[in-house]
Amino acid sequence: MLEWTLMRFKNAGVTSGVVVAQAEDHEKIAALLQSMGLKGFEVTTGGTERYLSVQAGLKALNRVDSHDTVLIHDAARCLVSSGLIQAVAEAAHTFGAALPVLEVVDTVKTVSPEGFVEGTVPRQSLRLAQTPQGFRKSLIDEAYRQWPENRVPTDDAEVAEHAGMPVRTVVGERHNLKLTRPEDIPWFEAALKGWNA
Repeated sequence: MLEWTLMRFKNAGVTSGVVVAQAEDHEKIAALLQSMGLKGFEVTTGGTERYLSVQAGLKALNRVDSHDTVLIHDAARCLVSSGLIQAVAEAAHTFGAALPVLEVVDTVKTVSPEGFVEGTVPRQSLRLAQTPQGFRKSLIDEAYRQWPENRVPTDDAEVAEHAGMPVRTVVGERHNLKLTRPEDIPWFEAALKGWNA
C-alpha cells in the first residue's frame, strides 16, 4: 500500500516528503524509497496517536527541505489519484487549508446505545472527509501548537478548525477509500485491475 501511495505522489510531482512509521520498519521503507528514486524523502518515527505521528512528520520536514505547502496523507488510502493530490495542494496554497470531501448519499440516523433510531440527520451540508489534507506549513504548525494536549483530533482539518482557520473543500474521489479491514483487501485487488491514475 505504501508503494502505491508513494507512486501516486511521485506522479503528482511531489519531490520531497516524510514517511512516518514504526522504528522497526525504517530500514525496509528507506530501501523502498531508494528503489523508487525518491531521494527527497526520509523516514521518521511516529507517536502513539495519529496526530502525534503527524507532528513528528511536520518536524522532520524541516530537516528534509523548506516547504510552503504540506500534504498529510494516510498510506491506507493508496488509490488516491495524482489529480486529487494536485487539486488539494493548489487549494491549500491558495486558501491556507484544504481537504477532499464526498457528499453523503445515504440517509443518516442517530442511534441510541441500545440500538434504536433516535432521529434522522439532514445530510445536505454533511460531507465525508478524506486525505490528503493540505496546509500552508506555518499555519498547520501554529494550529498544532494551539491544540489542547488532552484532546485527540479526528483529523488535521479539525486542528486547523480549532485554531480558527478556514478550510477549503475540494471534491473527493469515491475510490479514495481507506483500507482498514481484512475484507477491504479483495476490493482493493479488484480495483487495481482497472486502475488508471
